[in-house]
Amino acid sequence: MIRYNAIMKSLANNHKKTYDDSLYGLLLSYKSNNTYIKVLVSEKGGSIAVLLTDNPRRWNPIIFERYKEYKELRRLEIKAEKLSLKYLNPYHIVSILGASLGIKVPVDKIFIINKIDNDGYYIFETSLKYKQRVLISIRRILNLSPQKKYEILEKCLAINKD
Repeated sequence: MIRYNAIMKSLANNHKKTYDDSLYGLLLSYKSNNTYIKVLVSEKGGSIAVLLTDNPRRWNPIIFERYKEYKELRRLEIKAEKLSLKYLNPYHIVSILGASLGIKVPVDKIFIINKIDNDGYYIFETSLKYKQRVLISIRRILNLSPQKKYEILEKCLAINKD
C-alpha cells in the first residue's frame, strides 16, 4: 500500500508539470533542424565573424582556410547557455532576420558569405568595433522562445508558399 501511494504521488507531481503540447507537437516535426553558431574574433585583423551552419563538420575547411588567425569565443565569453538552436536551420534565421541577422551595423561595415544552399553555412563578418552588438544579437537568437521559433517557421512557410 505504501508503494502504491508513492507511485500515485509521483504521478500527481509529474502531472502538475504542464507543457504546451500543441506548440511542442508542431515544433517536433522540425526536430531535425538545428543551427550551430560559432563566433570568431581577430584582434590582429580587427574583425568579428559569426558562422552559422546546420552541421558543425562543415566548419573545418572554412576555419582552416580563411580564419586561421581568429580566436573562437567560448560559450561563457559570449554569456550564452548553449551555442546551438533547435527547430530552426540557418536558412530560416537568415530569411526572417535578414542578411545582417538582426545586428544593427552599418551596411558598408558588413561582409557576408552566404553558402547556405550549396555548402550549408553562412558567415557574417564585421569590424571588432561592433563586438558588443554582435554578442547581444547572438544571445537574443540563441534565447528565442518556442513561440518565436514557431513564428519564424510560419513566416518561412508563408514566404516559400508565395
